[in-house]
Amino acid sequence: MKNFSSTHTKGFKVDKINPRYYLAIGVATMALSHMTFSIELMAWFSSVPFLIYLGLTHGWKSRLTFFLALVLAWSLVVTKIISDPIPMALVFLYSIPIALFHLPGYLIWSKFKDQKYALFLFPVIMVIMEWIQYSFTPLASWGVAAYTMHDNMSLIQVVSLFGMAGLSFLIYWINASIANVIIKRKTTISTFQLPLFVLFFLIVFGSIRYDISKANGADTITVAAVGTDSKASGLPLPTKERTEQTRRTLFNRTKTAAEGGAKIIAWNEAAIFIMPEDEKEWIKDIKELAAELHITLVASYVVPISQAPLKYENKYQFIDSAGNISHSYLKHQPVPGEPAVQGKSPLKVADIKRTKVAAAICYDYDFPYLSKGYGELGADMVILPSSDWRGIDPLHTEMAAFRAVEQGHSVLRSTRFGLSAAISPYGEMVSQMSSFDGNDKIMYAQLPSEGVTTLYSIIQDSFVYLCIAFLLSFMAIAFRSKNKSKPISIDD
Repeated sequence: MKNFSSTHTKGFKVDKINPRYYLAIGVATMALSHMTFSIELMAWFSSVPFLIYLGLTHGWKSRLTFFLALVLAWSLVVTKIISDPIPMALVFLYSIPIALFHLPGYLIWSKFKDQKYALFLFPVIMVIMEWIQYSFTPLASWGVAAYTMHDNMSLIQVVSLFGMAGLSFLIYWINASIANVIIKRKTTISTFQLPLFVLFFLIVFGSIRYDISKANGADTITVAAVGTDSKASGLPLPTKERTEQTRRTLFNRTKTAAEGGAKIIAWNEAAIFIMPEDEKEWIKDIKELAAELHITLVASYVVPISQAPLKYENKYQFIDSAGNISHSYLKHQPVPGEPAVQGKSPLKVADIKRTKVAAAICYDYDFPYLSKGYGELGADMVILPSSDWRGIDPLHTEMAAFRAVEQGHSVLRSTRFGLSAAISPYGEMVSQMSSFDGNDKIMYAQLPSEGVTTLYSIIQDSFVYLCIAFLLSFMAIAFRSKNKSKPISIDD
């Protein structure tokens, strides 16, 4: 009887090459896979050299060398997003923790790689560690494998099924499969046919889902992102004259956007600095502005509450077309090191002409739990005042598209020092505007007035929990098998 599950392949022998070369190749492929200046294709085999190295070497010295290489790889990745005014110290603030989160996946795989079903061990652990990172740490979802597909509209649709965990699992599974084929010099159904079939199926699914979204019409609402001229990011605080000039410009652009037909208008994060003693009058002014123009206004600004040390409120006022404040919001997830008061108020959604509209601020939407919260509240659209820097432009805006696809709501990201975009529930940027280009800092767009229901918004992190169950079962079976294989000694 023919055995279709295993066929031998011809090729070079991996153990004839100095293992350190694999480390060097792994550092290069990892650096080219993530964040800015990335090459999407690299993601499908970026972990392969590291896995081969671990398959060929043993002992604590090789594992320490591997960890240092992993830190180097992620340091190069993070270095790519460093630009003025971000300090180089930020590199290690992110690269070392990310490397530590990824380390268990590699080391546990190398220990149990010859066990049955060990092929799935690497993607399972990597997905679990990514989930822990973006669910329970301030590192958010930076470095998650799913983001390497940010330019692939078909594969982005996968996150509507199982969230980022599903897409990351596929990427890590294919990496482990390639490494397994190279090391063992044979293919199996689980290392060749099955992952290729799943990849093909998901590409077809994503293409059809996206094409259907384009084929069906939808009711839309006109929105606008209005940019600021303010470049203030901290001390020294802007002068009163400069603040008044910024105010006039913001109000004039908002009026222009309203005259252009925008019904919902969002300012950039930190669009203006307002001193505490001036905030009461400021709120009165923006309420009158929204009522005069008959618009919904998400007015984002900063209130310094101390200067030594610097501490401020990074906030927005959500104002309806009658000039009433629906709610106020403090940034829930300040960037590590940002001297902002952390917001802890419950998430809220406002009903704007039968469209449920919510809002968050910039880094908040790097955390899937926040978009899940708005998904549970039935949000059709999320406004996202943001402020980036050159190094993460346009990547940070592209990351927000994953939140849109996960929960099936539109995103209006109004960005200072970066890319503003109106993003459909399918991750398509229907309009975009760079603050670095010469323009009037007003971006118009038509966004669907209703969101769509996704499988992920229903099952949430069930795929991750399934991975946890697999890991626990695998480890229990592995240790039980190990104990059974130990020789029994009988003392006379």
